[in-house]
Amino acid sequence: MPILFTPAEIGAMKLPNRMIRTASHEGLADERGRPGEKQFEFYRGFVEGGIGLVITGYAGIMQSGKSALYRMTMIDSDDLIPSHKGLVDRIHRSGGRIVLQIAHCGRQTWSSETGMPLMAPSAIPCGFYREMPREMNEEDIHSVIDGFKEAARRAREAGYDGVQIHAAHGYLLSTFLSLHSNKREDRWGGCRENRFRIVGETLRAVRQAVGDDYPVLIKLNTYERAPLGIKREDCVRYARMVEETGCCDAIELSCGTNEGGFIMARGEFPTRAIFKYMRPYCRQPRWIKFLMKTFVVPFVKLRQPPFMEGYNLETAAAVKQAVSLPVITVGGMRSMDFMEQAIASGKTDFVSMARPLIREPDLPNRFKAGLSRAAQCNNCNRCVVAVDTRPIQCYNRKSAGP
Repeated sequence: MPILFTPAEIGAMKLPNRMIRTASHEGLADERGRPGEKQFEFYRGFVEGGIGLVITGYAGIMQSGKSALYRMTMIDSDDLIPSHKGLVDRIHRSGGRIVLQIAHCGRQTWSSETGMPLMAPSAIPCGFYREMPREMNEEDIHSVIDGFKEAARRAREAGYDGVQIHAAHGYLLSTFLSLHSNKREDRWGGCRENRFRIVGETLRAVRQAVGDDYPVLIKLNTYERAPLGIKREDCVRYARMVEETGCCDAIELSCGTNEGGFIMARGEFPTRAIFKYMRPYCRQPRWIKFLMKTFVVPFVKLRQPPFMEGYNLETAAAVKQAVSLPVITVGGMRSMDFMEQAIASGKTDFVSMARPLIREPDLPNRFKAGLSRAAQCNNCNRCVVAVDTRPIQCYNRKSAGP
């Protein structure tokens, strides 16, 4: 049997195979952030398609960390538990396993969406959203830690099979880890140990809330394209620190931030979709769009790294050597042979995907039946940018062949 289809475990959670649907923003919740029928149908497609585990799109732990993207799922109040429980119960009846990703967006949003000033470790705006956040004080930091703790408690009460703490992609916890965004000189900044402090305390608080037998995962960045941003050596050290807390069951590795462009997704730079769907661009006057298309876009495209399979895998291999926790790797996973080799060679324990499964929810079953050897996703990235203003979908799916 191919190693992709061998059973595996993350903490107390038993999985039928080693393929995971990684989180992606979906925009399928209602205006309050409740998951409903559309979200269930979206996840059910992955379950019926043979995926071993579904990790949801990020759910906001507090209103101050609400995403600017379309219709973020929320988990910031106990009155949301019944909606989440209804979703989870139906996924379980379909035979699936589902983990809730929990997050605070920090400076990667707008105050017009949160209804309150943005917060960040330091008063440095995100290069994409360009709104100045205020530097967090001790009370703010502890309220965020408590927000993650309460969100994890709600996730367990709703019946999720685990939680994943989002500490990657330039969201709040990630900005504490990076010297690019954390210029503090107190116990929450400076050396790596201080920058990690909020993550460590969050892990311990979450573990206290959910108990020893409940799977807790974390998502970390392998790399940020930014001055003083996170690099491989930082990622490896942070992974060790995660393990040292004794409060985590698996580490998922990704890369990139919003201000770093398409380092996270690679592939095509979808110029037309950016100016059609993304609010910072589609609402600009025509003359500004012309200048950006003529001068800015060509420069950005030149800096766009080429797509390659498993572009986070080498850092994942270094992390795998440094920790005993299971490692999950996302980023360019496309062909069955490549994924098989990545696991067989000991570079990662699990592979996770988003874009390929949006186009082909049944990709794991197709691999298992020998109907496909590679995903049909062509990395056009239109799905990545359009979620700013509409629910997630594949914009090439109609042309997908057998």
